[in-house]
Amino acid sequence: MDSVIPLPDGGKIVKTNCFECHAKCGVLCEVDKDGELVSVKGNPEDPRSEGRMCGKGLSATRILYDPDRLRWPLRRVGERGEGKWERITWDEALDWLQERVEALTEEYGAETIAYGQGTGRGTNQWTGRAGNAGGRVHHSLSPGNICLVPMMVQAFLQYGMFPTFDGCDFDNADCIVFWGANSVWTEPTYTSGQVGRSRDRGAKLIVIDPFFEHPLAAKADHFVGLRPGSDPYLAMAWLNVIMNEDLYDHEFTQKFTNAPMLLIEGANVPLNGALVEEGGNPQSMLVFDKASGQFVDIHTPGIDEDMNYHGLVQLADGSQAPVTTVWSALKQRVDEWTPEHASEMCWVPAEVIRQSARTYATAPAATINVFQGIEEQTNCKDTLQLVNILIAICGNLEKKGGNLSMPFWNQMGPLTGAEPETQKELRIVNDKASGSVYGISNPTAVFEAMRTGKPYPVRGYIMVQGNPLSWSENTALVKESLLCLDLLVCMDYYMSPTCELADLVLPSTHWTERDYLADEVCSEWVFGQQKAVEPLYERKSDVWFWREFGHRLNPEWWPWETDEELFDWQLEQTHAGVTWEELKGKWIHHVPQMPSRDYREHGFPTPSGRAELYAVVELIMGADPLPAANEPKESVFSTPEIAAEYPLTGITGRRYPIYYHSAYRGIPHLREIVPEPQVIFHRSIAEKLGIDYAEWVWIESPTGRITMKARPTDGLDPRVCVIPHGWWQGCAKLGLPGYPDGMSNANTLTSDRVYNDEFLTPGLRSTLCRIVKKKGGE
Repeated sequence: MDSVIPLPDGGKIVKTNCFECHAKCGVLCEVDKDGELVSVKGNPEDPRSEGRMCGKGLSATRILYDPDRLRWPLRRVGERGEGKWERITWDEALDWLQERVEALTEEYGAETIAYGQGTGRGTNQWTGRAGNAGGRVHHSLSPGNICLVPMMVQAFLQYGMFPTFDGCDFDNADCIVFWGANSVWTEPTYTSGQVGRSRDRGAKLIVIDPFFEHPLAAKADHFVGLRPGSDPYLAMAWLNVIMNEDLYDHEFTQKFTNAPMLLIEGANVPLNGALVEEGGNPQSMLVFDKASGQFVDIHTPGIDEDMNYHGLVQLADGSQAPVTTVWSALKQRVDEWTPEHASEMCWVPAEVIRQSARTYATAPAATINVFQGIEEQTNCKDTLQLVNILIAICGNLEKKGGNLSMPFWNQMGPLTGAEPETQKELRIVNDKASGSVYGISNPTAVFEAMRTGKPYPVRGYIMVQGNPLSWSENTALVKESLLCLDLLVCMDYYMSPTCELADLVLPSTHWTERDYLADEVCSEWVFGQQKAVEPLYERKSDVWFWREFGHRLNPEWWPWETDEELFDWQLEQTHAGVTWEELKGKWIHHVPQMPSRDYREHGFPTPSGRAELYAVVELIMGADPLPAANEPKESVFSTPEIAAEYPLTGITGRRYPIYYHSAYRGIPHLREIVPEPQVIFHRSIAEKLGIDYAEWVWIESPTGRITMKARPTDGLDPRVCVIPHGWWQGCAKLGLPGYPDGMSNANTLTSDRVYNDEFLTPGLRSTLCRIVKKKGGE
């Protein structure tokens, strides 16, 4: 199967992968005899997208040749943000950058440089490697705390793998749940076909989302329109129904989860071998075996675990302690949350909660897809842990039609390199949240260090495809922080608001102009994402930049002389069993699967060897190993004094299938579809305030104020509004303006006051706010 197909006229078809979003769909790029990209079409040989493409991917030629794209390295010559630049060469840029980094490092230490990115173009691991290579601390000044990291890490802690993103087996599911996720828009090309086929053969559909205009809401068997941030109550109520109506998978729960594991009551810690026997193994977690009547190690084969054991245990020190099981401890927390009780907090009828739980639990195979709707909450750890418990006790883990492991997520670690020995000591957090599970710096605390020099100065920030003036909460304070830096470097497609403040702006190649591997969100495959055309102007790939710049500073961490050498090393580390040249030649390669696919033989890669309802590692990290029904830290219930002034719960981050976060509003035919930012709220508010459709209004929060056009609707609870993110770019060809200084930026509203304790996540999807009619002249 040749990956480059010659055409009779001297042109060619190149098999590669689109990088306009994380889906990385297989495409066919037609290039003419002069080396110009003519068209991009879907490749039906991609087993995921099957030839489908979205509007972003079909716009690749427009994006490649967009005259507003960055073309060559630029160095600031005026005041920061003044817009005065000089064109320099790449050698000059790297020489200058190396000199500045080495000077700042000598004066302040390597911890003074923060490395980061935005959503990434497949370079997450190399950004991490750049930070770790400094040898002091990797701040990871990126939006990982609001995107992917919470749900990925929580899954690793409970399962040892990550099955709720590209591991959703929609094609074979009898029930599909979208929980805070809109994958038919965010990854439409491979999600929509699978979901459509399953629906055609009768699969049930459950959509859990506050936005009644979710594209699948009207098609769902159960639409659960809950209050933003109330997901833990709903998940607890689902568990209440499933556990008390005996709807869970008995064999899987008893044999392949740590539900039978014994805990010392009160202390809520596992009963281990060292506690019951002098010289016993402290790593040995115990269960009660009904067959032998003995306490035995949880890894012991052929036992009959008692999931409901309760009694007194004689400890090695002669004392006695009451013990119970994880199952009983969990049930004690769950029993409070009947559907009726949860209904009061969720704003969802109790019978909708009950029936949707039954539909999920009784399906022969069911899959749950979660994403940022529950990630971007200050109670995200609890929701994610509860959803993972639901998947496990219903026997839908590593099951056809359920949630499956995908190898890429377990293979990223070796690529970033080991974190510095001083990571825990030097990472920057504050009293707002400890980040006990995530283990990196809190972005808001790093921005504070830029302004104040405390706990130590952060004087430099180097990023690829990053625009924190769009992705970070409290935009005004972020801008103030960036203005304090001695070094700000941005590598991007366009001159973003953050680029405008930079000292050095570097032009990044489009995916059609660069070679790379397509592996993230690629399920069971890795693809040779080869370039279709030669790079235009003086653009370079993000991988080339990290490798070249890294080699100058830390050659032992970056020994590769070419990108191809790096790709070979990457494929070797991930056990793909193929070289770059081989992969590029055949384009697609099936990679070895996780051992847990055969969990009866291999178990799960967790401390207990099982899927963990009680997350043992979280106990070690200082977090609650069991989930709780926690309210967002700012909400109509937890902060009624704020809600009295700002009564609406605002959801930021509404997706459009034609945009990728803040990208591509400058592409005319895409901008025509959604030309202006619109805040969506209930028509009763518009009637009360005298607001007409498409009238410019204020949206205000305790943090800031922005303006958008009004779109009243019946598709929302009157207590909720939807605020799209990513609006800054203009479109000159359509005469549509940009939106400078955060005037329509949703994150101008979002709070940096409260965070999730484990993952440092702000409450972007439950921001207290209000709609205000503009006065004349505003």
